[in-house]
Amino acid sequence: MKRSAPGLVAAGLVLVLATGCAQERGVLSTPVSTGIPSPLPTASLPSRTPSVQETGAPVQVTIIPLGKNNGVEARLPINGYFAAPGMEITFDASSSMGAVDKYEWDLDGNGTYDMTTTGPILKHTYVNEFQGEMSLRVSNMVGSTHVLKTPVHVSTIPAHQLLAPPRNVQVEVLSTVEGVSEIRVTWESDDPAAESWAVAINGFPAGRIEKSARSATVTDIQREEDVLVEVLGLTSDMALGLRAGTTLPASK
Repeated sequence: MKRSAPGLVAAGLVLVLATGCAQERGVLSTPVSTGIPSPLPTASLPSRTPSVQETGAPVQVTIIPLGKNNGVEARLPINGYFAAPGMEITFDASSSMGAVDKYEWDLDGNGTYDMTTTGPILKHTYVNEFQGEMSLRVSNMVGSTHVLKTPVHVSTIPAHQLLAPPRNVQVEVLSTVEGVSEIRVTWESDDPAAESWAVAINGFPAGRIEKSARSATVTDIQREEDVLVEVLGLTSDMALGLRAGTTLPASK
């Protein structure tokens, strides 16, 4: 009488893919079963599909689901920067959207990125006069990118004496968290020579505003000490007008 072949437990393989929402990571779990308990001739191995029950210790691999929410967007708190030669400008892209892991900075707008950082803040000093754009490109680890361009004006042109300072400059604190405030600056002016407006914080340019605006919101105001907030006009040829402002007391 013929003896039946000994029992066989073949290696099994189960793939389980668990994904969350579009901004979460999925986990690819690959459990692998134990080996065959005893060797058998090749001819006696049955051909079958491994069962789900034949599992062992899982091997985990992290993946990132690709979806419409995996993009990035470059953002800056203001839409223009003004400085004199030798004055340091702080470019702060902390408000950029998405899982950004690289920031590239084209400081003179010539298409070549001069600096690459993993953090969102870059401090730069233009030694000479410059009128043009700064380009910021943000990227994530799966290759999504976004480019933002913003005007930069570095000039030694003195204040334009025909452009009067704004009137009634006031500052309203919108919120303060751990000594850092968001403020609203308002002013009045009927000077027709003003083609745009600029806000300066402690003498440093913070942003440029369109001609018709009479208010602006400024974020990330450090208030360990009193803060000087000023507004000035700019002419069509980018000459700077006289400044007017007020002092924002330090937060307590």
